[in-house]
Amino acid sequence: MNKIAVSIDLLGLQGAQKVTTGGRECVLIDLTKCRAKPHQNGKVYLNLDVIENKDGANQWGKTHFVCEASTKEERASRVNLPIIGNGTQWGDLAEVKKQAAAPPPRRHTPAPPVRRPPPQDDDFGDTASGPISEGMEDDDIPF
Repeated sequence: MNKIAVSIDLLGLQGAQKVTTGGRECVLIDLTKCRAKPHQNGKVYLNLDVIENKDGANQWGKTHFVCEASTKEERASRVNLPIIGNGTQWGDLAEVKKQAAAPPPRRHTPAPPVRRPPPQDDDFGDTASGPISEGMEDDDIPF
């Protein structure tokens, strides 16, 4: 399932107008001019169509547009209703949840250092480069 975040211009609805009453700004929707329909449960419903852009995302990254739902007759006669909003698709929700639950990617760890074998001693306690103490008697290094 894909998630689509939409925003709509309420004043773009048919029969909508901005009014100030009691010092407050409100949006007033005339239900006789609007496609919103009162329901027997007391609520008012407005059907909207969210349609994918033919050319993909626009210059603002919006992938869909929103308009009031058209009737069967309007669709048959190809009536274009005004666009009242836009939307952005956020991808497959199952994939988003799967990525969030996955463990974080492992960081690259450097390879362990290569260990070289110590120099081989000959029969006299000398290393391959000479006796161990050779050249150290005149060493004036303080440590």
